[in-house]
Amino acid sequence: MKTILACALALPILPAEASPASTPDPGELSIAEMLQAQASGRIHCADVARNALATITQRDPQLKAFISVNPDLLADAQKLDALRRVGTVLPLHCVPIAVKDNLDAKGMATTGGSVLLRGNIADKDADALSRLRDAGALLIGKTNLDELAVAGSTISSLGGQTLNAYDPTRFAAGSSGGSAVAVATGMSLCALGTETVNSLRNAASSAGVVALRSTAGLVSRRGAIAQSSTMDVVGPICRSVDDAARVLAVMTDPRPAGAEAARAAAALRAGPLARASLAGKRFGVLANLFGKDPEHEPVNAIIRTALDALRAQGAQIVEIDDAEFDSDLSSKRLNVANYEFGPLFEAFLARLPAGVGPASLRAYVAAERYPTGMSKFLQQSVAWQAPLAMPEYREALRYGDTLRRKMLDLMDTQALDAMIYPAQKRPPLAVGDAPRPERNGIFASALGFPAIDLPAGFTPPDAGAPVGLPVGLDMLARPGDDVRLLGLALAVEQTLQARRKPPTADRR
Repeated sequence: MKTILACALALPILPAEASPASTPDPGELSIAEMLQAQASGRIHCADVARNALATITQRDPQLKAFISVNPDLLADAQKLDALRRVGTVLPLHCVPIAVKDNLDAKGMATTGGSVLLRGNIADKDADALSRLRDAGALLIGKTNLDELAVAGSTISSLGGQTLNAYDPTRFAAGSSGGSAVAVATGMSLCALGTETVNSLRNAASSAGVVALRSTAGLVSRRGAIAQSSTMDVVGPICRSVDDAARVLAVMTDPRPAGAEAARAAAALRAGPLARASLAGKRFGVLANLFGKDPEHEPVNAIIRTALDALRAQGAQIVEIDDAEFDSDLSSKRLNVANYEFGPLFEAFLARLPAGVGPASLRAYVAAERYPTGMSKFLQQSVAWQAPLAMPEYREALRYGDTLRRKMLDLMDTQALDAMIYPAQKRPPLAVGDAPRPERNGIFASALGFPAIDLPAGFTPPDAGAPVGLPVGLDMLARPGDDVRLLGLALAVEQTLQARRKPPTADRR
């Protein structure tokens, strides 16, 4: 096991206080159930912390979801128990939260998965985490990611290769794969991840959980190792839509950036999430976001079956065939992160204390301590002397503005409530397979739209995946319509009821 994690797991797991026979398993509770279990006295926060440590000890050596565990986990839990004893109960009291290791957590290293950044100790929490902890959330630890969050397989020089919760011979996707696997297997109730293009939703799709990308500007990115000033977001990964909505409501920036984000924030403050009726709702389905080859058929069939279930609830499905909405082609034209990463990473390194981390991007690359799959991207970033002045960058921004207007016009003309499409065109790949794009997150990411991924179904079981492999369904709404999107997603989730507990979460 990784050294940092092993040291954290050396914390004493003290015997729990005597509890009623009906004590629930903290690793399987929703947020509402967790709060109720504490209110009724059936569980204490110290129990939750001990359970998290025991579960990580049992499951993480195989899956490698965590890079480090909060060294103050038990002490933090005991403080939350003490608050409850004097009558102070917080909105997310003792709700376990894991955090992707490109987000700051006070007193812990923020490594981005790089062995070269092990000495980067945060002096305060990232804004999003700070709001969650102020609301009573219990920080479990830091999760693995694609190093510096620049790819989609969740492999890093520090954390190794995170494996799929449903079939450990397969990728967990990513780059927020550690967060998604931690949630899927009950090592944490919810987690924070980041997304530039696909990272939250792609990881959630491969883990059979829910991930939310909110309207641009709704959640502060302060305290994150940035990849793109245009596309980056911080978002929740949970096992249900309701849990994701609860986490988003707390982590929303009190001063959101832009009118659309401000509208979303006001709606989140208005009250609890309500399930929308699907009757009469109109969902656009973009034909070019479905794969055309035989190996894509398992995903296509599951999404089409899900659409049939929505029709049965009275929803209207509007098929749209527009060549411009092709994720494979648009990813090449829209991904401004390719140009923004280098200057942002240089600025991050320049802010580190003397003697911590490499001096520059060039020094990071020269050290050759990163996964080999990053090489082409890093070499390109080093070679570009002034990427933000390149005409290709300015053209990508212009094209994004054009496509944003086109998407809004399309949704208005067709009177669409949301778009629906597969998060990725094929099931999770086997470890060792060459990475393939075939992910559909680019439109929400590049255009600033909110989007949510939730389980749609499973491929047929096989020897490697005893319950099958999860397939995620993405829903995209207009900017600022986050609450409306969540209400629709809640209705879709309850209609499909597609989530299954992964075999790796079974207690042995």
